[in-house]
Amino acid sequence: MKPKDFFALIIAFAVATGFVLLLKPYLFNEPILPLTMSSNEIEDWIGSIFWPTTFILYGLGTLFLFIWILKAARTQFMTATEVLSNQTFWWILLAVYWILGIVIFMSVSFFSGWMDGSKSIEPLFWFPPFVVLDGIFLFWLPTAIATPRSMRYVPPFAMTLRKLYGG
Repeated sequence: MKPKDFFALIIAFAVATGFVLLLKPYLFNEPILPLTMSSNEIEDWIGSIFWPTTFILYGLGTLFLFIWILKAARTQFMTATEVLSNQTFWWILLAVYWILGIVIFMSVSFFSGWMDGSKSIEPLFWFPPFVVLDGIFLFWLPTAIATPRSMRYVPPFAMTLRKLYGG
């Protein structure tokens, strides 16, 4: 992996971390999202559902990113057919992240008692779109910017992003 790719990976991962661990909780804590719950209910939801789910998804996204970067770094020159088969693998990783993200979120919500009818389920409708955004920030952005060698253009729009920063 070239130093420029490694630096781009660190920057992209820092942006993703900022979104996942700083901006998302801010959006739920502050009255930015139109939630009708009381601040105590929101704090309870954040403590019992948001943070456990977010940390699990952050770890899962980091793992999938590591798997992709390691796979790309270990490959030598590839034919176009091999690159296209790796594009399928990339999409599978992203889809599995999104599906597992929703399943994990719903499981944590269910087992924490947020789906028994006694508490507001309003945040349950706001969190799934953030799972999609987590996948974009934690997996797509770093792979599009920092995938090394022959597979550098496998993630969608990777060529455009690399032109923007000179990669």
